[in-house]
Amino acid sequence: MSAIETLFRPRSVAVVGASTDATKTSGLPIRFLRQQAFGGEIYPVNPRVGEIDGLRCYGSIDALPSKPDVAMVLLGAARTVEVVRDLAAKGTRYAIVLASGFGESGADGRSRQAELLEAAGPMRILGPNTIGLVNVSDGVPLSASGALAAGQFQKGPVGVVSQSGGILGALLSRAAARGIGLSKLVATSNEADLEIADFIDYLADDAQTSVIALYIETIRNPDTFRRAAAKARAAGKPIVALKIGRSDAGARAAASHTGAMAGSDRTYDAFFRDLGVIRAQSFGDLVDVPAALATQPVLKGRRVAVLTSTGGAGTLVADSLGLTGFDAPVPDEETVARLKQAMPEGHGALDGNPVDITFLMSREPMKVANKANHMPFPLNIRQGLTFWNLVNLSSDTKS
Repeated sequence: MSAIETLFRPRSVAVVGASTDATKTSGLPIRFLRQQAFGGEIYPVNPRVGEIDGLRCYGSIDALPSKPDVAMVLLGAARTVEVVRDLAAKGTRYAIVLASGFGESGADGRSRQAELLEAAGPMRILGPNTIGLVNVSDGVPLSASGALAAGQFQKGPVGVVSQSGGILGALLSRAAARGIGLSKLVATSNEADLEIADFIDYLADDAQTSVIALYIETIRNPDTFRRAAAKARAAGKPIVALKIGRSDAGARAAASHTGAMAGSDRTYDAFFRDLGVIRAQSFGDLVDVPAALATQPVLKGRRVAVLTSTGGAGTLVADSLGLTGFDAPVPDEETVARLKQAMPEGHGALDGNPVDITFLMSREPMKVANKANHMPFPLNIRQGLTFWNLVNLSSDTKS
């Protein structure tokens, strides 16, 4: 079991600086935990109130009835270091620190971040400057992201690790709108302690995750990232990464956001290519590509057969394959003969690639489609891509 399993599946959560106002950032975590019917203990900590949403509120960390597995720290930077020290002394295993004003904010902030790490001792830190994490699989929202106000989210196989809390919320919302299922989401942000590689390593072992999506501003420790990516690849879990800071303006913005140090974009390109990491080119890619990979087998090679019901669409696919380095070899004589046996007489151009079936002229297009979907490819072709254009089929032609 991963060393950070408890962070995603805690039995008890302390919320330090919790507010009675469920619309404030400091009031959202308890609201979301209750909304998702979290089954563990919740310990609000606020010396000024006695109860929050029916839960007893504790005046100090020392007053807590037991050491919490996880603590969410919702206080400002000036008070956070001492609170983290108290949590560590209590025996808390993990602290999620939301406050900004640390490593992303100049020399004083970097000094404060070093103090934070020293104060934590053996306790692990997520953040600072994080929005938290969401375990969609098990209904554990340890976050103040406003995206969680939407309620229930579809469970699925895509895990997300983001160095931006805002992007985490945007991915959560976009996935919900598109019906894409997610497993775990976490915002690592400043990465004073736990970093992106720790969560890739965790998701590589997670039975509820089959694809990993990353939003990256920088990779602080390339060696640990390399090991984690290799582990995910060995587990058959593709990684899709959107690395920002490709332009000078983007690199400056990344540095001001989480204190990231930007490297050459060509260096990252080569690094990802060496590790088999798929590089997303846009935010839309970071949603769509993992969703597609979650429903498809892992590619076994670069030779692809394309079966299409429309020549124009087949040409578009062939262009995309060629521009991304895939091969589309023509079928051999044996395969052409098998295709002719499967297709109605006189339908389609069967000796090329794409294979243009043009089966919509058939009276039974769905039966033809089913035959084509099960057509074995020759040994020189490792993948099959079937592109159907089943538009405006009347009910009496479907079977």
